[in-house]
Amino acid sequence: MIKSTRKIVIALVMLSSIFFSCNLEKKSSTTNQQAKDTVTTASGLKYFYLTKGTGRAIEPGAKFSAQLSLQVNDSVIWTSYEGKDSVFTHIAARGGVIKGYDEMGLLLREGDNVVAILPSDIAYGDKGNGTSVPPKSTLVYDRFKIMNVSEPKFVLSDSLVAALEVGGIQKMKSLYEKVTTTKDSALYHSGMDQMDALWGKLRRKSMFKEARDAFAYLNKDQNNATLDFYIIRSFENMGDKKAAIAKLDEVLERKLTKAQRAYFEEYKSELNK
Repeated sequence: MIKSTRKIVIALVMLSSIFFSCNLEKKSSTTNQQAKDTVTTASGLKYFYLTKGTGRAIEPGAKFSAQLSLQVNDSVIWTSYEGKDSVFTHIAARGGVIKGYDEMGLLLREGDNVVAILPSDIAYGDKGNGTSVPPKSTLVYDRFKIMNVSEPKFVLSDSLVAALEVGGIQKMKSLYEKVTTTKDSALYHSGMDQMDALWGKLRRKSMFKEARDAFAYLNKDQNNATLDFYIIRSFENMGDKKAAIAKLDEVLERKLTKAQRAYFEEYKSELNK
């Protein structure tokens, strides 16, 4: 009986060893295959495919949406997988993101899902980004899945800024009227995200007078609180606090959401200090 039990124990130990060895070989094989399939670009970007899609390829000017999971030092610092239908949307090759993100996007097509490794010089570099991305950090997107890709279009905010620089507010108005009232509208990316982008571009160029005039025109029939905010910020950056407060008073007389009203009231309080 003792001999029989001993044989069973020995057999189980042998089977366990074989199973453990097979698992190690499988993991090693997967790791080796990933290393073999990894693509390295001239910038140092590395990536390999989890799945390959068959949809539209991303080209400059195309708007694409991606589900992302970003790791720094083996910890997930941001993900768009947690919220239902949550994605990050960007227009390819039009700035506004780190270099490595744009480069990765332009190598993919709809349906692709990759792991992407971005060295710091095409990520946030020596400065890092807040407390979550230390200086000189390598970024690892353990999931970079392309959900949707549009056809390439012109970027409305770029065109409006160019018009303001070349011909001032009248040129910008003419372009906007053409883009929004003719068949040319199909050639442009538009929407509220383009208004946000327009503010960002004018702010970076310190074109606050142009921003004030542009958003006053764009908001003439809308009473959009976000566009009002850009007008107020323009006044503030021009050093005209009185005009900024007057605009805030005008906005506060209108119907606003509870959150909007609280924000504008706090903003006015800060300006009055």
